[in-house]
Amino acid sequence: MQAPRQTVEQSVIAIVEDLTQDWGLETDHIDGSTLLVDQLDFASVDIIQLCVALEQFYGRKLGFPELLLVDGRYVNDLSIAQIAAFVESRIELDGRAGR
Repeated sequence: MQAPRQTVEQSVIAIVEDLTQDWGLETDHIDGSTLLVDQLDFASVDIIQLCVALEQFYGRKLGFPELLLVDGRYVNDLSIAQIAAFVESRIELDGRAGR
């Protein structure tokens, strides 16, 4: 199953908007360049909730520790586009493994 990056990005945006709907944020400007921590005030627990929601949406484990940890340290921030690219790569990887 290959998912176009734009479709994956829109899914990530929709889930982020759902998670932040009660935060009083201006979510009409969320796009690929939006940063979770710097612009949306995500805490680590919010990032975990996003990862879980994405895995539920796609119906599979996506291996988020590979995205969240670099050289044994947590990344400081992630953009919507980075998350979408990671999710897309994991879906494509799973699709190739299933052939």
